[in-house]
Amino acid sequence: MSKLLEHLASDTPSLWIEVSPPRGINTESLIGRLATLRHKIDAINLTDNAMAKVKLSGLVFAIMIKQRLGIPVALNFSCRDRNLLALKSDLLGAAATGIDAVVALTGDKVQPGSHAEARSVHDVDVFGLLRIIGELKRGDTGEGKRPLKTLPALVAGVVANPNRPNFERELELLARKADGGAQFVITQPVFRIDLAERFLDRANALGLRVVLGILPVKRAEMANYLKEQVKDLSGASHHFDRYFGLSEAQARALSIKHSLELMEALAPRVAGFNIMSGGGPSLAIELAMEFDRQRSHRANH
Repeated sequence: MSKLLEHLASDTPSLWIEVSPPRGINTESLIGRLATLRHKIDAINLTDNAMAKVKLSGLVFAIMIKQRLGIPVALNFSCRDRNLLALKSDLLGAAATGIDAVVALTGDKVQPGSHAEARSVHDVDVFGLLRIIGELKRGDTGEGKRPLKTLPALVAGVVANPNRPNFERELELLARKADGGAQFVITQPVFRIDLAERFLDRANALGLRVVLGILPVKRAEMANYLKEQVKDLSGASHHFDRYFGLSEAQARALSIKHSLELMEALAPRVAGFNIMSGGGPSLAIELAMEFDRQRSHRANH
């Protein structure tokens, strides 16, 4: 079993932070900020051109994190941006360089007629990508040639949205992903304990380790945007309303408090938490540091 899966199987919830690679080639600032989390988090979940916006190659940045920080990496792989050959090539690269896990996903939707949509690929969907990962793990490149050495290091994860109005449809898709070889699932952000527990019951029954998404809110404007623009979070409107009229400092403090309460309540049941950056890593890092402090305190007492 990989170290990443060992963490997810332990009695203490694993702590991840989700970040995006830099927009350009200057990596020192973000590497420096992530360095403060060494020995405090268990993995970095690295996005793949999130929101269809160009970033530094996730595979390149993942290698830099591994080499310079030694922090495990779960690297997102989007079907949107690569053709079949590029997917296989990058998956082989991830295995060869010791990337700890790959997260198979379709890729964020983009607006009709946009530059990004005109160049979307989608040679395969997420189920096809899981099939490819399974084939490469067995050493089969699909070219009918002598098999490669097997690649057991390719631990496969997927994503899911517990907030989806058609909850049963989301669970049907998740069951197909589990059947396709997924070993863990990272969720979209949750803000309600009852919703998280409902999802945990069903995902655990599928044999998946669940890493719950936690999204700290930086300011009132961010809360309003999530309420008004992100339809999948419509059920959390009451949560976002509490930030109305707060200063940024007040919003950050309230979000840290609420996020820690949510994580504390769910810690006995989850495999891990994935703290999402939401436009910048500062608040996510602050929340991760505080959760780790409390986690260490409990372990020592």
